[in-house]
Order: sequence, then structure tokens, then C-alpha cells
Amino acid sequence: MAERATPPDRDRGLDALRAPAIVGVVLGHWLVTAWEPGPVISSPLAYLPHLAPVSWALQTLAVFFLVGGYVAGHGERVPYGSRMGAGLRRLLVPAAALLGFWAAAGVLLAVLNGMPVERLRAVLTPVLGPLWFLLVFAAFTAAAPWLARIRHGPPVLMGIVGIVGIVAALDVARFGLGAPSWIAWPNVVAAWLVPYLLGMAWARRGRPVRPVALLAGGVAGTAALVG
Repeated sequence: MAERATPPDRDRGLDALRAPAIVGVVLGHWLVTAWEPGPVISSPLAYLPHLAPVSWALQTLAVFFLVGGYVAGHGERVPYGSRMGAGLRRLLVPAAALLGFWAAAGVLLAVLNGMPVERLRAVLTPVLGPLWFLLVFAAFTAAAPWLARIRHGPPVLMGIVGIVGIVAALDVARFGLGAPSWIAWPNVVAAWLVPYLLGMAWARRGRPVRPVALLAGGVAGTAALVG
């Protein structure tokens, strides 16, 4: 049924990238956010440190943004309103259904079961926490026509290098110089703008990347970042 409903021009290879990316996002968040009696929001890795390498393999959110940028790069000829409507509908309708379900569950737990607010927050945070990136992705989708202007040739490379520099500077300030944690909030947008722009540049390139080269580059980059 799903195969018959899939448009013939849909790139299923992109779907094959999206699926493990979303699974990795959810599992990765669950691995670092859970609740325990008290209630306290904590990380299971505090008690199961041998699972830390699993969290390295679940850093798949960049793949989701890369694919999103690639799709946006191919959709430039589609009218802005139509593209925005279709993109946000596919993105937000499932999220709204999830939020609606857990909002109703939260009301039932609080009103009928008398669950304290702190315990309710500890229960809902691991469920709804992974949804934060959808707001960032929706903003990029809305800004795609303007982002497309900086994705050609040297400008996109300079833009990416500049954004990476911003992320690095804020992280150094936060983790190395003792700056307050709120200083790194711009990285929530800046860090994910890099793979999104790379996806747009990939779409502009028009030629497929050799799978072996892509795999080797990804493995080397991941090893360097983890190291």
C-alpha cells in the first residue's frame, strides 16, 4: 500500500536516510534523558557508562538536516507558498498528533491521578524532548529561498566556515572559559545550519557522490569529532 501511494518521482534513497536519522534522534535522546523516582531528570549513562559509545553512533540529527537541505535545494522552482505548505504539513501534523496525545495524557495524570507538576514534567520531558529540532528545521524550511543565495561556490564555503567558527567560539567560551550555559543557545541554530547548507550545496552539485568516498569521509569525520 505504501509503495502504491508513493509518487514515482520521490527519491526513496532520501527516505532511507531520514528513517535511521529519526530513529537515532529518538533513541539518542532517550539514552541521555530519563526520569527516576524523586522525581529527578537524569541520564541513564550516569549509571550505565559502558553504553556511552552507543550514544556516539546515535548522532544522526545532522543526516536529517543534510537531507532537508538537499530537498530544499531541489525545490527552488516550486512556488514558495506551495513548498512551505507541503513541507510544514508533513512536518507538523505528526508532531501535533503526538503533542495532542501527551497533552491529554498530562491533563489526565494531573487532574484525575493527582500527579505533582514536577513528576509530570519528569515523565513528559523524555517523550517530548526530541521534538525541539522540528522548530529549527521549520525555520530553515521557511528561510530556504534566502539560504539558497549563499550556497553557490565560495560563498557557501565561507558561510559554513564562519558558522563553524561561531559554534567553536561559543563552545570554547562555555566549556573552556567558564561562561554561563545560556551563551551557547545560538549554537542550537548555527550547528544545524551547517549540514542544511551542505545539503543545499549537494543538490546544486547535481552529480552523485561516490558511496565509498562518502562512507570513508563520514567515518573519518565522526572518528575525529568523537576523538
